[in-house]
Amino acid sequence: MQHVSNMPLSGTIPSIPAKAHAHRALIAAALATSPSTIVISHSSKDIDATMDSLRALGATITYEHGVAHVTPGPTPSIGQVLPHESGTTLRLLLPVSASICDTVKVDAKGRLPERPLEPLLSEMKSHGVSFSQEAPPFTMTGRLQGGTFSMTGTVSSQFFSGLLLAAPQLGHTTVNCTSPLQSKDYVTLTIETMKDFGVHVIEGSTEDGHPSFTIEENQHFHGTEQYPIEGDWSNGAIWLVAAAMTGQSISVTGLLPDSVQADKRILSILESAGVTCTWNGTTVTVTGKAHQPIHVNLEQMPDLLPILSSLACSIEGESSFINGARLRLKESDRLEAVAQLVRDSGGTVRMEGDSLYITGTGTLTGGTVDCVNDHRLVMAGALNALIATSPMILKDSEAISKSYPHFFTDWKLLGGKTHRI
Repeated sequence: MQHVSNMPLSGTIPSIPAKAHAHRALIAAALATSPSTIVISHSSKDIDATMDSLRALGATITYEHGVAHVTPGPTPSIGQVLPHESGTTLRLLLPVSASICDTVKVDAKGRLPERPLEPLLSEMKSHGVSFSQEAPPFTMTGRLQGGTFSMTGTVSSQFFSGLLLAAPQLGHTTVNCTSPLQSKDYVTLTIETMKDFGVHVIEGSTEDGHPSFTIEENQHFHGTEQYPIEGDWSNGAIWLVAAAMTGQSISVTGLLPDSVQADKRILSILESAGVTCTWNGTTVTVTGKAHQPIHVNLEQMPDLLPILSSLACSIEGESSFINGARLRLKESDRLEAVAQLVRDSGGTVRMEGDSLYITGTGTLTGGTVDCVNDHRLVMAGALNALIATSPMILKDSEAISKSYPHFFTDWKLLGGKTHRI
């Protein structure tokens, strides 16, 4: 457990590497025709899970001094995917591993076996892969075949990213979306990363006007030296929200103004709340205290909800968060978990279907909250301490190591007060 006191944060902090970018770059490097070096200044449990899985699929990866050295290797007769609790690792590597191995053993930990894998499994089955059972742990047999894949885009964009990363091993492949594609920015990130490693994706539309992606045959990933992982907007957003909650000035370095990461939208949300966001190169600074309620459609940026719930509690009036159905399929049922976090912190929230409405007063009472082993709930619980009249006690705070192992160290660097119980 972590004890977090009400102490405003201010100053400058470097962004950590973007986990979504690192996953994709490591996979492309492991499938490449030559070695790569990838600059990842800090790792996390999820990034480690991808590196462990790629090693079990034949690549040699060493990680030291913030650099991953990736050498593609011969594929073992029986490969393994070891995602631990990383949904991204599992969803990206299911089609990738089946594109290079005839047999793959797949494990999973925590809540991951309960998270949905359809319609990806059905599409893989129709393209040559069989599964020993419907949820991991399972064994996949049969090599994935190319052709045309068609899936709804309402469950997970990671299904599309996984197929795109597998496509160079399959020959000519088209992946069609049969609905609007939620979290499309993450597919854009996949396409940009693939381009960096030498594979081009042709973007188009289906007859119904939904996204379509084609990878022509005879393309291969190529090794890249000193490939930089960009700063992470999802985790950088925590510090920007902290500034807006208290009116202190916080700068985050190493964020790209032209990033395609979905959570870069945090800037427009903060500006709508009445704060000022300014750029100086790759440093963004937030000044001013948020005072206008926020109204957010979560379809393209669901991961921001936990920390935005903290921001909403700091603003007088009702803020709304709509279209959050996919949040029920995360490390926790994040809609229910966020609502409970707000209540247990002394806030007021109501849920209508898949939407949340938070009535902020500018303060919370604090107290003990359950972060349900969800790293993003830990972040939100810590932010709640900034406006609480008594300390926040965060149960399951160890979950932060999933994405941001040194989060509480950075909290202290910005002047925050916290200690482990």
